[in-house]
Amino acid sequence: PAIAQSWSRYLPLRASPLKVEIVSLLSEINSYLISFFRGQLLVSIIEGIIVGVALLVMGLQFGLLIGLLVAILGIVPYLGSIISCGIALLIAVAQFGDWGHPLAVLIIFLVSNNLNGFFISPKIVGESVGLHPLTVIISVLAWSLILGGLLGALLAVPLTATMKVLLKRYFWDRPVAPFEDRLEAS
Repeated sequence: PAIAQSWSRYLPLRASPLKVEIVSLLSEINSYLISFFRGQLLVSIIEGIIVGVALLVMGLQFGLLIGLLVAILGIVPYLGSIISCGIALLIAVAQFGDWGHPLAVLIIFLVSNNLNGFFISPKIVGESVGLHPLTVIISVLAWSLILGGLLGALLAVPLTATMKVLLKRYFWDRPVAPFEDRLEAS
């Protein structure tokens, strides 16, 4: 709390309107990032519950623990699901000794990942940072192309929220000068 209250004193700027603007801008972006990470945490918990219950219903040993692992590692999108899916596949092969159950585990993870990617995450994370779910999906695709693959997908929502703050603050909500003032200025 002490750092949160006094971090602006450490900026290497003199007290000026510019410093006030930068502090205000960084505070607003920070609030969006905090909301994003809280939303991502909720999404990972939901995905962990879905996977854990599905694996438990399937009869996989340690199904709930794998669901817990998905919830913990799911904070990092995709990576948590990949690691947890690999572990669940190994357990399914060892427990059942056939190819049907590992295939079922793979289907559970694919369905869970698609539910998460197209419905749960855009809805929860998008609402937490004030972005429409379709905007979240498009931003993940766009930033994946711009930054390349996984890095773009991981940073998509924070970067889009930051762009939203900048555009809103300096372009969209900026007061427009009357026509006569613009003529006199030119």
